Amino acid sequence: MKTINEHIKQNSFVHVYLLYGKEQQVIKIYRNRLLKALLGTDSLEELKQDMNFSLFVGTPFDATAVIELASSYPFFAEKRVILIENSKAFSSENKALANCLKNLPETTYIIFTEEEISSKKGLFETIKEVGYVAEINEQPQGYIENWIIKELSNSGKRISRTALETLLNRTGMDMMRIKNELDKIIAYKGEDTDIKVDDILALVSENPQEQVYKLVDAMSDKKVDQAMKYYIDMLELKVSPQTILRLIERQMRILYQVKDMRDKGFDPYSIGGSVKEIKNPKFANKYVNQAAKFSMKEIADCMADCVDLTLKSRTGALTDRMAVELIIVKYSQRNKAK
Repeated sequence: MKTINEHIKQNSFVHVYLLYGKEQQVIKIYRNRLLKALLGTDSLEELKQDMNFSLFVGTPFDATAVIELASSYPFFAEKRVILIENSKAFSSENKALANCLKNLPETTYIIFTEEEISSKKGLFETIKEVGYVAEINEQPQGYIENWIIKELSNSGKRISRTALETLLNRTGMDMMRIKNELDKIIAYKGEDTDIKVDDILALVSENPQEQVYKLVDAMSDKKVDQAMKYYIDMLELKVSPQTILRLIERQMRILYQVKDMRDKGFDPYSIGGSVKEIKNPKFANKYVNQAAKFSMKEIADCMADCVDLTLKSRTGALTDRMAVELIIVKYSQRNKAK
């Protein structure tokens, strides 16, 4: 992404960009920066009125139309820009389009954005050769925090440090979700400038991972009623039983790593920096404390049971809900030496 910023700063661009990955909000940010630098605006509504801008979204993907446009010169302008989004164009080699990209007019610029790349051959290899490819996944917490502060500042809002941490605890690092929550918070606050913890608690629901942390914590304390309450709360928030079971397994895998490192003498901060699922080392203590309430055998058994019950639910041997409830009840009642 530094490369894109440098291209914009120097006003010197390659002719083909591919931005792909899970962090769609960041992809959108850099797509818009490129559009604004190339055409003077990042508003798709305005650009749709520009005869030198073309937009292709989704499938089926018309490679022939793209080739025709890409090979033609702009109308009374310096640039022709083609934006191709979520086209699945990389599911095949697209040899004709790949060949076109190698022979673009100096006036043509193409931007691809994709969530997932199914093949890194053919078209993908060509773009790496003649253009610039950036895989954009989850961003560092510092980047996300600065982005939030800037987004709020642009709307005349300020957020306290505690409120910012509460927001990230509830949303996780998914910037698309954060953007949606920020829009909601900004609209709710109206003319009020300061965003407080109470605003976050009132407007932003906890993410499933944080809810599962609480569910597993209740399991570790052998409080089956409390664990079932968290489970029912998640169902009411439309979190599927399959997702809950997957997140319980994920939580146990984190606890397995944490407990193993703790047993080897690592301090909580070192553990937080080593276990990639712990997004901020300063939050590691809560995982260390939770892991201490389980034996290694309990954690390993629970992971194995999650896999086994997932398979049984998929084959119809039991329902998805029954699979989750069996895990909750079983590991809320067992007591073993830690």
